[in-house]
Amino acid sequence: MSEVKVIQWDELLQFLFRKKRFTDPIATNGALLEGFMFAIGWRKCSTKNEQFGLYGSVGKIENAKDEWRNQGANLSSVGCILGQSLRYVGDNLFEKIQNFYKSLGVPSFDQVNYEANMPANQGAFKFASTLTFTMNGFKNAPHVDKDASLYALEWWFQADKWTGQIQRDASKWCTGGKLIFPNEHFWIDLSACHGLIQVVWASSTFVHYTDPAQDNESTTLVGMSAQCSSRLAKTMCQKSHGYYEIGERAGYQIRDGNTISCQFKV
Repeated sequence: MSEVKVIQWDELLQFLFRKKRFTDPIATNGALLEGFMFAIGWRKCSTKNEQFGLYGSVGKIENAKDEWRNQGANLSSVGCILGQSLRYVGDNLFEKIQNFYKSLGVPSFDQVNYEANMPANQGAFKFASTLTFTMNGFKNAPHVDKDASLYALEWWFQADKWTGQIQRDASKWCTGGKLIFPNEHFWIDLSACHGLIQVVWASSTFVHYTDPAQDNESTTLVGMSAQCSSRLAKTMCQKSHGYYEIGERAGYQIRDGNTISCQFKV
């Protein structure tokens, strides 16, 4: 990678590490066995009287709302960096992914406010509703993804365990770590991640799992994944057909940057 690209990815990773302040690790991912997974973007709400909303710990956001809003203003740069890395993947794949998300009508992970008349996932680098990132010896069980997404879009970096800065010191790199496709007898060595590893594949078709890297005292292997959950896609479909305009559902709220409140969990 060029030095300019390294600086861009460096800023992205450090930004994600700062976002951890406002969210809790995901505990309900069925395949997760070890390590931590965090998320930014949109999800189907499980709280009563809500439609969908942003990932986040409402109490943590309330304690530093100005900082949280400032971070939201910088999310578009995250989408641009990730989108640019996919722009020239073969067979017009990025365009196909964008068109698929537009058809779902889901908001993009880099927008913090939702407006009914605002085109969802429109723009040069709008391509996913949720961005998850993993670290600290992340490991999961063999599975196929149940997301609405056509493909898994994933990136891996060696990063400073505390700041997220790209680890350039080879003597501090993690060892081990594999993305394994057991039925195909194939795996990708994530310990070879001395810059960036980027993978795109049909994750709802191929069984896969992650074996953990051996983190050390200063470095962790960070994985990022962009997708849209099936539950959110279903909710957006229901919304487009008037499901939330009838009876008591007409009062169901959307938890976005304008309405987030410590009275509700997102």
